[in-house]
Amino acid sequence: MPDDAGLTVRDEERVVHLTLSRPEKLNALDDSLRQALVAALNELEDRPEVAVVVLRGSGRAFSAGADLRSTAYPPVEGDWATRRHRTATWQRVLEQLDRLPQVTVAGLHGHVVGGAALLAAACDLRVAADDVVLRIPELALGIPLTWAGIPLLVREVGLPLARDWVMTCRAVPAEELHRCGFAQRLVPRAGLDDAVQACVAQLLAVPPGPLAMTRAMTSALGRAHPAMVAGWGDADHQQWAFTEEEHREAARAYVTGTMRAARPSEG
Repeated sequence: MPDDAGLTVRDEERVVHLTLSRPEKLNALDDSLRQALVAALNELEDRPEVAVVVLRGSGRAFSAGADLRSTAYPPVEGDWATRRHRTATWQRVLEQLDRLPQVTVAGLHGHVVGGAALLAAACDLRVAADDVVLRIPELALGIPLTWAGIPLLVREVGLPLARDWVMTCRAVPAEELHRCGFAQRLVPRAGLDDAVQACVAQLLAVPPGPLAMTRAMTSALGRAHPAMVAGWGDADHQQWAFTEEEHREAARAYVTGTMRAARPSEG
């Protein structure tokens, strides 16, 4: 059943399906959705009998990233330490996803933008439809990429591509995502459901003990990647960026341009 927060959780024996369920907003990420994800991940941490977690998006896209109208962040008040902690909420979601005992599989289609790309990057396996377009637009919004996003991308695709995607904010097509290894599997859009199901079936065919051990080992290796230590200061960078007029001007221009591009042409 869909949750009011925009997350559907479906239990299927040894598989749990987490589906971003705000299709009318292209599954934009907000704080209610974050809290729902945290609750689901907290439960999964204590369910080692579950072997696989599948993360998908409903409707036309996996996710268009942070909800720029309601903002992905709650109002941050309190002393410096409190503000810093609360600013890192989504970064902790990615870290939690990275530490789950289950193998995580992301099924990607349509838009995969900003924080949504980082959610996918935190998963073990990514199955992409051929209509996927990934974008990291944070610099266009006048803020650095945070949530430990740059270290995470460096870990997954290497520094040269991470530089390119983050600094240019360009659209990255599905074929490039497959070629560089971000998407381990690429399929036609109509075949995405079957491809995700086939990937899950292959994982379930492996004896659960060795699968869990290998998941734990590869997760630990990923966290030990040298780039990952660089994310410790991202909450400070993000909080600082939000105080700058340059960010506010860039965000207004970005939102206006996005809305104009989405508006049907007249005449």
